[in-house]
Amino acid sequence: MSEKDVEVGSKSEYSGQVQEVPDHHTGNEGTLRDEGDDTGVVRALKSRHIQLIGIGSAVGIGLFIGSARSLIYAGPLGSLLGYTFFGLILWGVCLPAGEMAAFLPIRGGHLAWAHMYLDPAASFAIGWNYIYACLMFACADIIAVCGLMQYWLPDVNVAAWIVMTLFIVTVLNIFHVKFFGEAEFYFASLKVLLIIGLLMMTFVVMLGGNPIHDRIGFRYWKNPGLFAEYHSTGSMGRFLGFFQVFKIAAFSMGGPDTVAMCAAEAVQPRKVLPRAVKAIVFRLAIFFVLGAVAIGVLVPYNDEFLIKSVETGVGADASAYVVGMKRVGIKVLPHIFNAVCVTSAASCTNGFVYLSMRILQSMAIRGEAPKFFSKTTKHGVPLNAFYLVFAVLCLSFMQLSNNGATVFGWFIDLSSVATMINYAAMSLMGIRFHAGLRRQGFNPKTFLPWSTRYTVPWACCSLFFLIIITLFQGWEVFTKGGWDLRSFFTCYFGLAFFAVCFAYWKIRYKTKAVRLDDMDFTSHLQEFDDLDQFYKENPPVSTSWWNRVLDKIF
Repeated sequence: MSEKDVEVGSKSEYSGQVQEVPDHHTGNEGTLRDEGDDTGVVRALKSRHIQLIGIGSAVGIGLFIGSARSLIYAGPLGSLLGYTFFGLILWGVCLPAGEMAAFLPIRGGHLAWAHMYLDPAASFAIGWNYIYACLMFACADIIAVCGLMQYWLPDVNVAAWIVMTLFIVTVLNIFHVKFFGEAEFYFASLKVLLIIGLLMMTFVVMLGGNPIHDRIGFRYWKNPGLFAEYHSTGSMGRFLGFFQVFKIAAFSMGGPDTVAMCAAEAVQPRKVLPRAVKAIVFRLAIFFVLGAVAIGVLVPYNDEFLIKSVETGVGADASAYVVGMKRVGIKVLPHIFNAVCVTSAASCTNGFVYLSMRILQSMAIRGEAPKFFSKTTKHGVPLNAFYLVFAVLCLSFMQLSNNGATVFGWFIDLSSVATMINYAAMSLMGIRFHAGLRRQGFNPKTFLPWSTRYTVPWACCSLFFLIIITLFQGWEVFTKGGWDLRSFFTCYFGLAFFAVCFAYWKIRYKTKAVRLDDMDFTSHLQEFDDLDQFYKENPPVSTSWWNRVLDKIF
């Protein structure tokens, strides 16, 4: 790759790469493709796909299994406040992501925007850090599948479940992207039904509608209390428990990054993407805030069985929901819960494999990864990128020689830190994006397809808190008697990895931060205006009555 290729603000960076324009053919469901680009993608993800992919990424196995850790750390109210606060932080990432995705729905999403609005070195570092985060998330979810399957078949070797999960994600990711979209749509639908069912079950149980007719109410909020004490006593212990929730929340919550990465494969991106982003805040409120209330109602934070289960495994018994069901004598629902959790964990693995493949392909096109990974099949699938992703997923076999809960905790730490770094970068990107628009005389409200007046102040607040949380999330290793090299590595490897990647690209190519006056806001404006007009004149039409019904709903 030459010096010219990484020149700051270069308008040739995406020349010829955004090929989804109206003079190409469409299929009967509105897919769009550049037949002359052997590295091109296919626009086949419709509104319902994007909406449910957003839900699928926002609602992961962390909500069903990981939330028990937050209850133990912080207690019912501490857990609720922790999820609420982190959800507000995440909303400050969603707003700029939605604006930029609707304005410039190109391959690479926020990695491409980083190159245009931050620094080419930042794009390189964010890209590799994001691939790393996705793969750590995927490994954690594979381990969760193993733990969940052992709930039914404890004598089967976990290697069998790892192989099964790898086979499923392989099948769903090596063919046409619409298969991935359809699979995620139905996987995410099951997640929604599960969390709605759990909330309804909690409401009935707390009022006494359970086999032992025990009217629980908010009993456990009074005894043992609203807050748990973690690592210390008194106010400091309660604060540390609350702070510890952020790590679990970062592992559990998602959404804006996934929607951004789907932008290049979205049908009607300027219509679909803002709708998906705006819905994220409501998903977070319903699923995580009410979910935190539910687990605090069902089980006390000092329940010995729950604590032991979290320490020794990641199966259904490590879920506060299942422990709560067993406390009141519910026998069938834990099996239904476990079944849907298996699909949820498989769905999350599938989604992270999709993301890491697309990121690696995008980086290869820009010269930030070997060109070998840029090639796609005739259906737009970056198959070569999948081979590398699959190889890294084999790290999940570490569970064969270690405790499942321990390995799960490692991947939570590794993925959480990398995620917060990327969220901080997306917030900074949005701030710089708006600063560049105003410097060049563009009014975001009239120039952008979708914009809000809260984007910049909210993004600034999110950036501040994300930096604080990322720097101090490994505080335990610095306390007296708390030093542990493995914990230090899992808590801070992400920061070191990001810094090394950034410094390497910065020094090698002597890149500079993109000046506000040099930001390019017009090169692809006509291209996507034409694309928007094309979809208005040729709206995608589903071929089956069922899909037409779903399109109306979403």
